[in-house]
Amino acid sequence: MAEKRGYGVGLQTFADMIKRKAVYVDKTAFVYKMAHSTGKNFFLSRPRRFGKSLLVTTLQAYFEGRRELFKGLAIEKLETEWTQYPVIHLDLSNGKYYEETSVDKICGGLLKWYERDYSLHPKEDDSLSDRFTAIIKAAYEKTQREVVILIDEYDAPMLDSIHDPKLQDHLRQRVRDLFSPLKAQEQYLKFVFLTGISKFSQLSVFSELNNLNILTFDPEYEGVCGITEEELFTQLKPDIEWLTEAMSRRVHRTFTYEDTVAKLKHMYDGYHFTDMMTDIYNPWSLIYSFEKGWIDNYWFGTGTPSSLINLLRVKQLVIPDLEGFEADKETFDAPTERISDPVPVLFQSGYLTIKGYDYEDNTFTLGFPNEEVYRGFSKSLYNYYCEEYVGSRNQMNNVFRDLRRKRITFEQFLESVRKWYAGIPYSITDKNQNEQFYQALFYSLMVGVGADVSAEEQTSDGRMDIALKLADAIYILEFKYGKTAVGADPVPARTGPVPALKATEQIIAKDYAVRFAADARPVWAVGLNISADCRTIESFEVVKVK
Repeated sequence: MAEKRGYGVGLQTFADMIKRKAVYVDKTAFVYKMAHSTGKNFFLSRPRRFGKSLLVTTLQAYFEGRRELFKGLAIEKLETEWTQYPVIHLDLSNGKYYEETSVDKICGGLLKWYERDYSLHPKEDDSLSDRFTAIIKAAYEKTQREVVILIDEYDAPMLDSIHDPKLQDHLRQRVRDLFSPLKAQEQYLKFVFLTGISKFSQLSVFSELNNLNILTFDPEYEGVCGITEEELFTQLKPDIEWLTEAMSRRVHRTFTYEDTVAKLKHMYDGYHFTDMMTDIYNPWSLIYSFEKGWIDNYWFGTGTPSSLINLLRVKQLVIPDLEGFEADKETFDAPTERISDPVPVLFQSGYLTIKGYDYEDNTFTLGFPNEEVYRGFSKSLYNYYCEEYVGSRNQMNNVFRDLRRKRITFEQFLESVRKWYAGIPYSITDKNQNEQFYQALFYSLMVGVGADVSAEEQTSDGRMDIALKLADAIYILEFKYGKTAVGADPVPARTGPVPALKATEQIIAKDYAVRFAADARPVWAVGLNISADCRTIESFEVVKVK
């Protein structure tokens, strides 16, 4: 029987993880490489819950010379000196930045710890930069060694205020003041490392720091955060074995080791941060699945910002548009002072990742990294459109469950979808009057209720709008907007209460059903016409084609 290990869920620092004997995936070779680089100033961007803070505290323990914490790790064989340096570690995520005074309160509080350590007594009118400068100089004078600066989640103030331009401008100025000693006091500094989710180009830290080494797209550091497939199959192999047994006990059937590996890959793998395409697993979800003995949606449990969902709506971008999106490198690194394009934010936040690279055109193909993100993001859209005034969020879940259990027909199911569309507020639909919008709504609805659904599946003669797969049938849906013409009925049909559409003829003419030729289930063509006036299904037709 495999043995469950401790995973340190909730532990904040490298030192705590080692002291409590929690499982630690060894990243110390990266720490040594950075520390012995010819560079001095480093920046790394990675999505939330991807191990940035753990990396920062690992660097802190290393530069503090705490050799005892690194016993048995890669760096123990690499490092011979273990010199102790003064370290200043500022985590800007320790608070929320919703008012103009927040930077001074939060960051000022962080500086107080070091002022006490170095017996400093700042004047009431001292700026953040004055205080930070005094700490750096005091640390250097006391130890006669250069100072290490570690700043975690540097962009927290700007991200909290991103949809309040006036507040963000103020906070940016305060953060710029805080960071100014990183340039002005460079002669006292040994090593500077900043982490964040995004790059705010207007901050002086990016325009003034000499030779800032941005590791975000550096192939040599692709695996510095997150868990690589190699690490999973070596360092975490005992945990896969434990998870396999735990899931088998829970569902009273046998899971194999290979079953668990396939499920973990499907749910949590798929992140790529450079053109090397190294497979990176989401560390938060992976470790949480070991802790809980179950594979589930953990990273997405913290939710998707409603502002991001709203931006997708305003830009009329739907989920099928995001899968296979092509972009150049500059798109990823776009500054986020004023969000006008959701794609960079989706990439920086971990909702999209690199799925392919064209060396000739120097372009990247983006997509959702894995099933957890794909379904989680779709469900967030579903919840957004199923607000309370639309009706109970459980209503469509119940309707779909009735369809799966054959308590209702597919036509009755479509009647419920008709009512669901009709309940969506005018404020949401008024600027999105096209068939792609209603297709995306239906897709999000189906993902939200847990259906096996796909959008824009490629065939030899085009792309089908939606493919919905049930245990006993497959439905190919084609959406039309504002069409009034009625097509002939070429084959025996199950017809709705209003006239049939030409959409089913398109499905038949383009032979979309051939995509499922090897599947034993019957295939039905479903044509849906959306009324421009009523903003819901005006008519539909369901025709058996296989």
